[in-house]
Amino acid sequence: MKRAIFLSIILITVLWPATISAQSILEKRADLLYENLSYSKAASIYESLYKRYPENGKLIQRLAYCYDKMLNYKKALLYYSYLVQIEERKTEDYYQYAQLHRINGNIDESKIWLEKYIHLAPNDQRAINQYNQLNQLIELKDKIKKVDVKEVEGNSRFTDMSPAFYNDQLVFSSAMDSFSMVRNEFKWNDQPFLDLYLTTPNPKTDFNESSSLSKKLNSRLHEGPVSFSADFNTIYFTRNGYTNGSSNKSLKGINHLKIFISRFDGKDWSEGVNFSHNSNTYSVGHPALSPDNNTLYFISDMPGGFGQTDIYKSELVNGQWSKPVNLGETINTSGKEMFPFVDKEGILYFSSDGRPGMAGLDIYAARSGDDGHYLVANFDAPINSKYDDFGLILNTDSLTGYFTSNRPGGAGEDDIYYFSVAAIDLQVTSILESTMEIMPDSKIFLKDEKGDVITSAISDKNGLVEFSVKPGLKYSLLAENKTFASDLVPVSISRQLFGLEQKEDVILKQGYPYLTIEVIDPEQGLIIPLAIVDISEGKYNESELEEENGIIRMKLNNETDYTFDVTAEGFFPNTVKYTSVGLVPGEYSLTVEMEKLSTGKQFTLDDLFYDLNKSNIRPDAALVLDDLAQILLENQEVRIEIGSHTDSRATAEYNLNLSQRRSESVVAYLIGKGVAKDRLVAKGFGESMLINHCADGIDCPEEEHQANRRTVIEILNKDIRKVKRGARDVYYF
Repeated sequence: MKRAIFLSIILITVLWPATISAQSILEKRADLLYENLSYSKAASIYESLYKRYPENGKLIQRLAYCYDKMLNYKKALLYYSYLVQIEERKTEDYYQYAQLHRINGNIDESKIWLEKYIHLAPNDQRAINQYNQLNQLIELKDKIKKVDVKEVEGNSRFTDMSPAFYNDQLVFSSAMDSFSMVRNEFKWNDQPFLDLYLTTPNPKTDFNESSSLSKKLNSRLHEGPVSFSADFNTIYFTRNGYTNGSSNKSLKGINHLKIFISRFDGKDWSEGVNFSHNSNTYSVGHPALSPDNNTLYFISDMPGGFGQTDIYKSELVNGQWSKPVNLGETINTSGKEMFPFVDKEGILYFSSDGRPGMAGLDIYAARSGDDGHYLVANFDAPINSKYDDFGLILNTDSLTGYFTSNRPGGAGEDDIYYFSVAAIDLQVTSILESTMEIMPDSKIFLKDEKGDVITSAISDKNGLVEFSVKPGLKYSLLAENKTFASDLVPVSISRQLFGLEQKEDVILKQGYPYLTIEVIDPEQGLIIPLAIVDISEGKYNESELEEENGIIRMKLNNETDYTFDVTAEGFFPNTVKYTSVGLVPGEYSLTVEMEKLSTGKQFTLDDLFYDLNKSNIRPDAALVLDDLAQILLENQEVRIEIGSHTDSRATAEYNLNLSQRRSESVVAYLIGKGVAKDRLVAKGFGESMLINHCADGIDCPEEEHQANRRTVIEILNKDIRKVKRGARDVYYF
């Protein structure tokens, strides 16, 4: 027994140093690969060591970093979940772990870890921006109907990225034949190097027929992205530092990016010449030449920037490139700004992971203002995704282009996608002229070039509405809000792809007179909700008619006379006149009172007048009786008494007979219009019921005597049933 124990002790003593030595050798080898940015090979060795030593914090850290840099998000998320729980974690690890959760769609988890990071790094604006954006990210709406995105045919199983226009062809970077530059600090992942390829896309999404651009430009290191001069005879391209056949590494062993310039002599490209601001101590890359060839935009991690990589520009002055200028904090953040491109309008497109967005690298557009600062707009889905999206270029039509993404479903690690824009958002803000304040609840009309209304919308609390419009077309806008209205505003929709939106203002000022009509029951003082108002005379804007809760509101034409014929179930009809002549723009009101149809109810027939000592029906009186006949024909249950009255002139007996004849004349007229005789009773009252002081012996003007010569209708029914409504072109409350 003692012999067995002794042998075991000897065996352990002999093998233990050997085991430690083997681990140390493998770990040193993995560390060397890691330091040389060969993350794929390093991760393979770290994985084998981790299986034997799962409590080793350094192995967990290195595996998390390797897989993150290789863009293997699934494994990176796994090892980061271990890393943030152990002592080897760094503050920055919380941030990166939050990003991985965000990419994986775990928004709530991402918020938790961002909160932890911000608590430790409260001044990191990049993290604060992203945290504030997460709540909006949940509700972010895709613009799929407006932008069509599809993967190009011909993407390889390796990296294909960053196309650039070259005449009617495209030049792009690919590892299809030859170790890959990954965007995040250009890390290696066991792919071939990136070379430059030329393709003629036909149709626009077919990259299958591709060939090497030039043996002089393609080296044993990475090439790309690139940019061409306006005549396509000069190329500016990115390459890992490489001169005279050998790479240029920094003292830390990092092969920095550099920009090289080559010219085409009609047959081939010349050897690349160093851009004057290249450095062996930091990277300069991703060139983007302005359309006039005078400004070169590029990215760099040179000292003095705002973040990990910033965008700079250099001006061509007397044939020399000026000292680089940082584009400032309106463009650059504490994160990475990369892959610039400038379109024909001078709009700068770039990618960033330091701004609120979908996740990872997102694509943005920037327009320079008069003060030198930039206005930056984000693109939503489907151009941006929760993965890395970058390298956007825009065709001369400003509606189509290409970009690169590592979103799922592609052929390789990074793939090139084609996009086309069908529509953009026209954002219209309504503003009151007198105060220049926004006007919520304004009705804004979108019209086509011919002036026909396409659609309309009500502005929100910010005075804003959005219309989907087609770039390059002409429209017009008109806004109204109560008594305020705008002039017709012509709008030409730009082809600029600036955040897929265009903003316009409409200014409202006092406009037309508006009339609000209320139909009421005077006995109860209540609105009659089912009254019918027939606007029988006077032009108005039918599209502006509003009706709600028994109230009509209408926009009147200027200098116009109106007649409103009002009916309501169970009420005697009423006709009211109104005029906008002389009215200034503003709000006006009209109350129409309706008398109930009930037994014993009396109504004076306005405008039913007789000549002196005559009982015949005058032409103007006939119009009034025509309306009465129509009412009786539509309400067959109603029986009435026609009571005529005279003035005091002549004798009482004469006036009594005259009034009787007048009532009988009315009855005869109504019978002639089709009203049954048994529904009509004629009765004369003479001068017995004068309505003013003009009795016998009183000297009165003619108009006062005329007022006494009237006809009064009294309803005789014991019970009034439901009254039939007329079928006319009317508006209901």
